[in-house]
Amino acid sequence: MSKVVTFGEIMLRLAPQGFLRFSQASSFDVVYGGGESNVAVSLANYGVPVDFVTRLPKNDIGECAMMEMRKRGVNVDKIVWGGDRLGIYFLETGAVSRGSKVVYDRAHSAIAEIESGMIDWDSVFEGVEWFHWTGITPAISQGAADVCLEAVKAASEKGITISTDLNYRAKLWKYCDDAHRESVMTELTSYCDIVLGNEEDAEMHFGIKPEGISVQTEGHNVKAEAFLSVCKQMME
Repeated sequence: MSKVVTFGEIMLRLAPQGFLRFSQASSFDVVYGGGESNVAVSLANYGVPVDFVTRLPKNDIGECAMMEMRKRGVNVDKIVWGGDRLGIYFLETGAVSRGSKVVYDRAHSAIAEIESGMIDWDSVFEGVEWFHWTGITPAISQGAADVCLEAVKAASEKGITISTDLNYRAKLWKYCDDAHRESVMTELTSYCDIVLGNEEDAEMHFGIKPEGISVQTEGHNVKAEAFLSVCKQMME
């Protein structure tokens, strides 16, 4: 397969060891990752040539995030540098009936402050067959949404296959109201050849629901066929 490009935010994850709660921890394990960077690493593991594109702060933490991708076989030559900080999130892993908990500290991250024109998409997409993004990226900021739109337009013009994972995140999308979110995602996904997601993603981004059922009250007794209506509405 020819080269794949993924675009999005890589973050620093800080997590208590094992199943400790935040309040019980005296140290945190460090992991770098994100929806799109994880896809890039998975592809590299399968031997697929892949570039990860993002914006990182030019400091030791940004360099660590870049090196994490490089050591896993992902090309990082198209990363752009700038901004003051890498986004962070804290993860408390759930146990038994206690669910996992995530606390974000990603405001004003390097990619949150990205602007149109900072990435040369013509250069990025040279020799590329596939482009992948997720709904996390346009949720970060209007600037990230604008750059994502630049990317899908450029990829579409070059005949590159475009895929997305809708990946709705309730704790993001703070910069706009629901109507604007729907508008942003509708335009972005209009360029996509493959759209991945579940019924919650379809409802939150486009107001699309399975016909004839309520997922909230009948989710335990839903036949798979009912969800074909979601796919059909998405296609329309």
